[in-house]
Amino acid sequence: MERPVTLEDLRRIAASVGERRGWDFSRVQDDRDPVPWDYADVVRRYLQPSSHVLDIGTGEGKRFLALAPHFGAGVGIDADPTMIQVARQNTPPSLVDKVSFEVVRAEALGFPDAAYDVVLNRHASVYVEEIVRVLRSDGIFITQQVGRRNTQNILAAFGWGPESYGEGWWQEMPTLVEQFQQNGCAIIARAEYDVRYWFRDVESLIFWLQSVPLPEDFNIEKHWRQVAQIITEYRTPKGIETNEHRELLIVQKRSSEHSKESDKR
Repeated sequence: MERPVTLEDLRRIAASVGERRGWDFSRVQDDRDPVPWDYADVVRRYLQPSSHVLDIGTGEGKRFLALAPHFGAGVGIDADPTMIQVARQNTPPSLVDKVSFEVVRAEALGFPDAAYDVVLNRHASVYVEEIVRVLRSDGIFITQQVGRRNTQNILAAFGWGPESYGEGWWQEMPTLVEQFQQNGCAIIARAEYDVRYWFRDVESLIFWLQSVPLPEDFNIEKHWRQVAQIITEYRTPKGIETNEHRELLIVQKRSSEHSKESDKR
């Protein structure tokens, strides 16, 4: 039988894992059950060599840069200047003329109307009217959102639920669908998964707790008992078990001709 986890154990681990750089979670050792889609694979299906692409909430830019061989030109934006600084540092010389990064808020994009063939959004806030405005006719918007049930047992150990994040935090998918339809878009695809997920070690769990947005700032001195409870109750041979909940939405902005035909019907 393993001995109970102590505050001193957790202090030592919390001090050793360090802080994340940008949205780099490569230090997290994890596993999960099979899922029905991979975000990058989905996005690549809608990219053309001539595509102009906007990535909202680009973070440190690594995912967007990995997609660069599949599109013509792209801009990654984030409201956090630190993220954009890291993204620019991550940009190889071969892509500086193809991909740029700018500090821009998602609710006020500031780009011209109909500037982009594809707009991407992974785990960032969705402002429907701004997205539709910058999309060209027949343009595609793709978003993957963290679902309300994500890591449900871990949040419950702290006494938190979706309502703990406050009003407006979660992007309710039915509401987004309705808003896009009201703004002249067709729903191409909508999907959801909720699968088992494991942090392979305590270091990964604590790094995650210290790095993701939570209802209150995580502090090992304040929250160590809950962490110890999670480790005790949910440790399995594969790691500390929780769940991963994701939702996917793909929409297309109707061309003016298509909209006129729809209005006639």
